[in-house]
Amino acid sequence: MPLPPGSTLGPYEILAPLGAGGMGEVYRARDPRLERDVAIKVLPQEVMRDSERLRRFRQEAKATGALNHPNILAIHDVGSHQGVPFVVTELLEGETLRACLADRSIPIREAVEYGEQIARGLAAAHGKGIVHRDLKPSNLFITKDGRVKILDFGLAKVIVEEQATVSNAQTASLMPRTEPGVVLGTVGYMSPEQVRARSVDHRSDIFSLGAVLYEMVWRRRAFKGKSAADTMSMILSHDPPRSASSGGGEVPPELQRIIMRCLSKRPEKRFQSALDLAFALKGLSSGRMTPVIEGAGQKGKRPAIAVLPFVNLSADPEQEYFCDGVAEEIINALVHVERLRVIARTSSFAFKGKSEDMREIGDKLAVQNLLEGSVRRAGNRLRITAQLINVADGSHLWSEHFDRKLEDIFAIQDEIALAVAENLRVKLLREERAAIVRRRTTDVEANNAFLKGRHYWSSFTPEGFARSREYFAEAIEIDPGFATAYAMMAGWHMSQSMWGDVPPGETVSIARSLAEKALAIDEGNAHALAVMGGLRGMYEADGEVGVRLLRQSVALAPNDAFMQINLAIVLSMRESHEEAMEHVQIAHQLDPLSPNINAWTAGILVECGRVEEGRDVDELEKLVALMPRFWLAHYELARAYQSSSRLAEARAPGEKGVELSAGRSMATARLACICYQAGDTSRGDEVLEQLKKRSEEAYVAPSILAWVHMARGANDQAARLLEQAREIKDPMFVATRVFTRPFFPSGSAVDAILKKAGW
Repeated sequence: MPLPPGSTLGPYEILAPLGAGGMGEVYRARDPRLERDVAIKVLPQEVMRDSERLRRFRQEAKATGALNHPNILAIHDVGSHQGVPFVVTELLEGETLRACLADRSIPIREAVEYGEQIARGLAAAHGKGIVHRDLKPSNLFITKDGRVKILDFGLAKVIVEEQATVSNAQTASLMPRTEPGVVLGTVGYMSPEQVRARSVDHRSDIFSLGAVLYEMVWRRRAFKGKSAADTMSMILSHDPPRSASSGGGEVPPELQRIIMRCLSKRPEKRFQSALDLAFALKGLSSGRMTPVIEGAGQKGKRPAIAVLPFVNLSADPEQEYFCDGVAEEIINALVHVERLRVIARTSSFAFKGKSEDMREIGDKLAVQNLLEGSVRRAGNRLRITAQLINVADGSHLWSEHFDRKLEDIFAIQDEIALAVAENLRVKLLREERAAIVRRRTTDVEANNAFLKGRHYWSSFTPEGFARSREYFAEAIEIDPGFATAYAMMAGWHMSQSMWGDVPPGETVSIARSLAEKALAIDEGNAHALAVMGGLRGMYEADGEVGVRLLRQSVALAPNDAFMQINLAIVLSMRESHEEAMEHVQIAHQLDPLSPNINAWTAGILVECGRVEEGRDVDELEKLVALMPRFWLAHYELARAYQSSSRLAEARAPGEKGVELSAGRSMATARLACICYQAGDTSRGDEVLEQLKKRSEEAYVAPSILAWVHMARGANDQAARLLEQAREIKDPMFVATRVFTRPFFPSGSAVDAILKKAGW
């Protein structure tokens, strides 16, 4: 029954009707307690009369209300008044995507940005086990400031779940209640598994989002027949047509590929998470396809910024770590701002101590803005200056200096980060502002120790890496509630066994214990989740759980290149190469000058069998020239040459990798394999003897020894070693297929050996 203006529903005063449909009647109302306007949806009569459906709706509404995501309609309250159940949500100003599509063509870049926002909202819901099941343009709302809000989460799971199990004829009769007058509006967005009345998971929403993206881009429905039955038949058996252009501009091939992957008939062929889809779309909107996507009518690019290392003006050169830490903490604060692209520390700090022109730095990092500053610390006093600079003309958009006490450092960093967002005209959401000012620790001395640990961690030297452990331990001792310090220490221990020179039994249990401690303090600690994901995905050969945990870490820190590349590594080890490449590309965009990111990128290209594409041998040669003492660059260059059958060229970087790594097992084994593959048995035997001698004096991972025996044709010996590797949870065991691809391209011999080893 319609509610007249002036009537009340619980404590809420009804102001005006906003609309009605199969999901209920919606009103503008006033909450006098908080003095704010809200939207109230009164549920349909069929829900009111069914106690089980009403109970389930309330349960889902509570779960959705706990999401607190900027791309999901916020639920404030659920109640019942005189037998009338209702839900109270935030009041939105704007229009549905359905209305938007009826009024105008959506520019390609705008469609990509909308799609990314929707995917992020879905990822948040899927992370809580909530599947929408009725995603369509009328359930998507575009606010006046360009924010997309997903509507009707709680209602969709209750009502649409039952609609999806009825016959085709019943479906046709039910759908008008959801979208009056458009019988095919919902049918056209169903996934094949919904049409077949099978159980669905989060990948069903990804199919529906693909249909929405298709409609935004090509201005027509992906699936539309003369009847509901015809449309459902098309969903099951037809691929929608596509073209290189649309009403919104030229459609990039990469965007076409993304949409068609979403619309795959088989769930396992789609993006396996909404977050992966969001990252793929972000790659388009952040510049990877900029020459193609740019077009008339677009709203413009996200501002991009690099925070340069702050100059140390203190009398004590030992304060360098503190100055670096100030800049790094500002980076860590800004990465939470979705509408701002922030370059990672490694690439920003690549210009430290150099006199490059601001425009050159901006060009190399593809940013329009730079933040630079200086720090002078004397005893308990600080003087910090900061300037936000426009790269194009060198003008100062903002500058400030702070004369404060040392204990004010956290507040200073917050003020600078907030000033950057304000002066770049980035509107901060409440959640983003909260993330910026969130404290990892409130203890200045613990923070100092942590900054020192991270400073040495980033030195790319064995000595620095060893010292980082001391300072992380000191930070924990000072502040036992410092979750991120535990997580970094866990990562330190896990990394000890990564290269096959330390038994995993000595490090894995310590790493797990520290990561669990970090998560007990902060269950949403991205670094701790990443460590747990690495442990499960590599050491315990439980790739499915490992990938899930790593995806959670990426969801919490999407602008962290370290999280992206770790997920890519585990995906590549599981031979999920297409997904791995997507995360590699994102990591590279976030940290284009990082030696580790570049080396791992090339390595994963080799593992994916795509060494000829992108950042391949030529880029590795440039990396070696840039960092001639970085052993991993030489190692990956040797592997890339080997994969390309350029065995004569692979020898030199292979030898150099062994030299620079001080005989590290992985590098030594790679050189031996290259020699055997090239037919130089004499040199191969010589290098193998070095590896055997090392194994008598210290630990060498059995997987690594197995690879060398595979290269020399001793398959029985290789199988025994791999069986041993599986038993001791050697992290390299799960990488055997991809790491041996250069000398066993077909995989058949590897498969036989792994099968014999119990894989």
